[in-house]
Amino acid sequence: MTALQEFAAAPWRARVWVLLSAVLAVGLALALSIWPDPVWQLTDIVTALALVIGSVINVELGRLFEGGRVAQQRPHKALSAWPMAATVLLPTFYLLPVVALIYAHARWRGMRVTLWKWCASACFLVCAGAIATIIVTPPGGDGTPPTLTSGLPGVLIMVAAILTFLAVESAMLGMSGWLNTAQDEVWLRRTLADPAFYLTEAGVLTIGALTGLLGANAPWFVLLLIPVYGFLQQSVLHRPLQERATRDPKTGLLVFNAWQRLAVEEIRRMSAARRSWAVIFADIDNFRFYNQRHGHLGGDHALEHVAQIITSNVRPKDLTARFGGEEFCILLPDTVAAEAELVAQRLLTSVSAASASLPEPVTVSIGVAVVEAGNTPMELAVVLARADQALYRAKLEGRNTVRIAAPAADIDSGVRTTWDAKLNRSAHRAQYSEDGERQRRWG
Repeated sequence: MTALQEFAAAPWRARVWVLLSAVLAVGLALALSIWPDPVWQLTDIVTALALVIGSVINVELGRLFEGGRVAQQRPHKALSAWPMAATVLLPTFYLLPVVALIYAHARWRGMRVTLWKWCASACFLVCAGAIATIIVTPPGGDGTPPTLTSGLPGVLIMVAAILTFLAVESAMLGMSGWLNTAQDEVWLRRTLADPAFYLTEAGVLTIGALTGLLGANAPWFVLLLIPVYGFLQQSVLHRPLQERATRDPKTGLLVFNAWQRLAVEEIRRMSAARRSWAVIFADIDNFRFYNQRHGHLGGDHALEHVAQIITSNVRPKDLTARFGGEEFCILLPDTVAAEAELVAQRLLTSVSAASASLPEPVTVSIGVAVVEAGNTPMELAVVLARADQALYRAKLEGRNTVRIAAPAADIDSGVRTTWDAKLNRSAHRAQYSEDGERQRRWG
């Protein structure tokens, strides 16, 4: 699919938003430029080129730390530091060529985000920088930004500019994620819901502001910031590496090992407070044959589709994971048996009813196991085995149905042994997986 076809496939409201953002970026950059002073001055051109060179060095440092790997998605590319520096150093007009060049270079060096989203992100930075300029050089002032000798008032102005930049950038990204389809914006929505994004981005913008202040008052001292940008790249890479270790790249859900660690901690709290909890196991019916008919790409699309439906039908505090292959597991804290069964039935109905975008309908079979409040504390592995046994019954009894687990006393040693073997297979698959992209199909 070409870049134009990808853009055409987006919802019309998302396309309109991107085009409006482009018009707004150009309009703000031109309207807020310092008139009647000439826009093109040699010192400004040299400064703009220096910012672009700084971004090039920054991106190359990132590639060095990543081992030269091509990055498809990571929340922080540290590119926003340079538009922030430009708001301090240059007339607003220069945001257009500076952002265009740093984004073009970053894409050339491996940032493989969908092209229309990449262009939209660049427009958002231009808009954020242009509006932040109003804070840095307010109307009615002398047209100069704060300096290193401006004292506390200058610090407050720069803090306000950084927060304004962050607010505008985040709001425009959020609007883009809201107007586009949920399935296409799983990564963006998850990123914007993570407080770490805002903390890290504020740090990136602060370094950009310091770069601008030093560039305006003591240009040679900017060279001392090169190691800082190295540390910056290490910090912005930490989160995606953490995500890569805990999230399944196809569905955006937790991988089972990460889910299990979090679930054990949550269950410990539930048991200490003598509160009820439940586990749901869901399995896509006849997925092996679906893969054979529609290929692995079609199978991946079905997995993403079901994962999105599951995510949209559970609470934020519920823990959801891709167990492996076509199976999903969900921990429901503070949930009694009747509530867990309602959630399972809702998932069953939602998956069956929302298959219009797939080449053929898909259904799921679901097993549910509940630990009621006040009962004897129970190991996660035992409850998982009960849910798995209930899922097996749902498969035997016709698929596309929900079955509730038998009491824990009815779990015999043979079932527990089978479940332990299944866990070992899951761990092996996670170990075999290379960045999640070589997940083996099974079941």
